[in-house]
Amino acid sequence: MIDLVDADRLRDLTLELVSVESPTGDTAEVARLFARRLEQIGMDVEVLDEAFPATPIVIGRLRGGSAGPTVVLDGHLDTVPIPHAPPTVEGGVVYGRGTADMKGPLACAVETARVVKERGQFPGELVVLATGLHESPGGRGEDLAWLLREHGFEADAVVVCELGGDTFVAAHMGLATMEITVSRPGQATHELKTAAGSPHPITAAGRVIEAFAARSEELAKQQHPLVGSETYFLGEVHGGDFYNRFPTECRLVGTRRWAPGNDYAAVDAELRTLLAGVAEETGCAIELDLRLVRECYEIDPSHPLSTALRGAYEDVTGEELPVAGVKIVADAAFFHGDCGIPAVYHGPIGNGAHGDVESVPVAELVRATKVYLRTLERLWA
Repeated sequence: MIDLVDADRLRDLTLELVSVESPTGDTAEVARLFARRLEQIGMDVEVLDEAFPATPIVIGRLRGGSAGPTVVLDGHLDTVPIPHAPPTVEGGVVYGRGTADMKGPLACAVETARVVKERGQFPGELVVLATGLHESPGGRGEDLAWLLREHGFEADAVVVCELGGDTFVAAHMGLATMEITVSRPGQATHELKTAAGSPHPITAAGRVIEAFAARSEELAKQQHPLVGSETYFLGEVHGGDFYNRFPTECRLVGTRRWAPGNDYAAVDAELRTLLAGVAEETGCAIELDLRLVRECYEIDPSHPLSTALRGAYEDVTGEELPVAGVKIVADAAFFHGDCGIPAVYHGPIGNGAHGDVESVPVAELVRATKVYLRTLERLWA
């Protein structure tokens, strides 16, 4: 089957998809374009837009002629809302926002389905799934979570078409964003007219920062073999409004990442206990807004889906796919962790995701498509 992969089709569809702007929360136009392209290759297509009208879910199905597994090629059509130069193709590379993350990979999924359709009979079902609420903080996978938990979507195996172009991603961290508000009662006053002993929100916020640093040192001693140590990170500190006014509030914004073996509930409980201690020590009120982005993820490299993908990569490239872990988060956590559907990652290797210049080589689109096809052949065998 891999000899049927068409590099020109991959290039052209990637360019067409990235030519439609689709920041997180506004993907309806590109979703309907994607649905039309799935229909044109002979897939049965659903566009689910009742729950998320601005970000429809697109599901394309290709049914085989006999019983077998339902295998999903999954991706997201939304992009980060960062301006980019107009899409173009130069020297066998497609440039534009979303080429690597991840409209190029979804073009690979479409080309995979086209080749499977042309091949003819196969056991089971091939599904191409595209969502639009992936990139945080604008989206946290709400549409995918709804599809799996409420709509009743089912499958036997999933390949999430990103990450791991030259490694087998066997684990990634969980991630939550945190916003911490440290406050005291009353109004802001001149520093010399504030009652002695008044709780100072900026000083209390400093205690929170110190507590995070101490906890981070402890976490650094506990290394997960694939993803390393868990982290607390603060990227924003906001407090006060004038140099000699005693403030009423200070706000900290950051992230908390955790390794497989831990989970969001435990992270939440730990963080609230830590903040309660600082509040008692300083006399300030401390409120926490902790929001889950994705849970952590881990799969056995010897799982049948893992070995099918790793074997397919070796079939296509002649090289082994080494096992690795990453700290970033993605959507296999929803399938594998939440719903018990085995899921792995693999995609074309692009450049500049979330950066000023984003691109993907056409040769990588071809390679990834061939890996998907060989993975399907191994699963069907």
